[in-house]
Amino acid sequence: MILDGRLIRFRLSPEGKIALKGLFERQTVSAFVESVDELGAWIHLGSKKQVRVGETGVLMLLKWDYFSTAVLDYEPKRPVKKERMGFKRQRS
Repeated sequence: MILDGRLIRFRLSPEGKIALKGLFERQTVSAFVESVDELGAWIHLGSKKQVRVGETGVLMLLKWDYFSTAVLDYEPKRPVKKERMGFKRQRS
């Protein structure tokens, strides 16, 4: 999914502001998204350093209902030039 493995800025929804009251000072939260599933986005809390293999880290589930907007840097991929289908004529 497009959110996986990226630093995302989330804007909390009204439900999120109530549910997460006291956890975040602002209505926007910047976090690194480890993965997403049907429940929401699993984000890293605490230090901004990435957890290394073999180390433990804390993840928090940010439910889909708890944020209204996700902002991220995105660079679209250039379209791949496709060759035409069919037979090529050989020149003699």
